Amino acid sequence: MSRFLNAVRFLTIFPIQRWAAPTSEQMGTSMLFFPFVGTILGLILVLVARILGGVFPPGGLGAILVGLLIVMTGGLHWDGVADTFDGLAGAQGDKSRMLAIMKDARIGAIGVLSLVFLITFKVILLAELPLDWWKPALILMPMIGRFLQVELAAWGHYARPEEGTGKAFVEGVTARDFWIALAGVALISVLVSGWMGLGILILCLLYGFGVKAFFHRKIGGITGDILGMVSETGEVLVLVLFYLFQ
Repeated sequence: MSRFLNAVRFLTIFPIQRWAAPTSEQMGTSMLFFPFVGTILGLILVLVARILGGVFPPGGLGAILVGLLIVMTGGLHWDGVADTFDGLAGAQGDKSRMLAIMKDARIGAIGVLSLVFLITFKVILLAELPLDWWKPALILMPMIGRFLQVELAAWGHYARPEEGTGKAFVEGVTARDFWIALAGVALISVLVSGWMGLGILILCLLYGFGVKAFFHRKIGGITGDILGMVSETGEVLVLVLFYLFQ
C-alpha cells in the first residue's frame, strides 16, 4: 500500500498524508503502480465527462478534460516533453549537448511549440471520437501513458553519469515489475475496450520499445525527461489509435 500511495503522491496533486518523505529507492519501486494511478485519473475524467456531456460541445468538453488531467497531475510530465524536444532540436547529434539542454530549466521555442501541438492534438482527437468511445479512450489514455514509463524504466539504462530525477525510477524498476504491470494493464484494456483495447496496448508497447531504442542510440539511455515525454506522447498515440480504429 505504501508503494501505491507514493505513486499517487508523485503523479498527482491529491492530498495524500505524508508520514515520512519517501526515499529515492521507495519512489523507484513505486513505479509499478503508475499505470493504476493512471486508471484512477481516467475514471475521474469519465465521471466529469458524464456530468458535463450535455452542457458543452465535444471540443469544449475535450479541452476541459485535457485541462483537468493537467491540473490533477500538476503538469508533471509536460516539462519533460519540452526539455526532450528542445534537446533533440538543439543537440545536433552531440550527446553531451543534448543532455545539457534537457537539464536546463529554461524552455526554448521548440519546447513551447511541442507543448502547444500535443495539447491541441489531444483536444482535437477527443472531439473527433464518437461519444460512445470516450469512456474507453479516457481510461486507457492515462493508464497506458504511465505504463510506457514502466516499460522504459524496466528495460532502459540511465543516460546521465550523475544523479538525476529519473535515476531512482530507472534503477528501481525490475523486469518483474514490468510483467506485473503489463498483466494488469492488459486485463483492464480488455475489460474496458475488448480486443481492440489489447491491440492498442500492443501497438503502444512497440512504440515504447522504439523510443527506448532511439534514445539508447542517441544518448546512451533515458532520463527523467524522456520518461515524461513518452507518457504524454503515448497518451496522444492512444487517442490516435482509437480514432483510426473507429
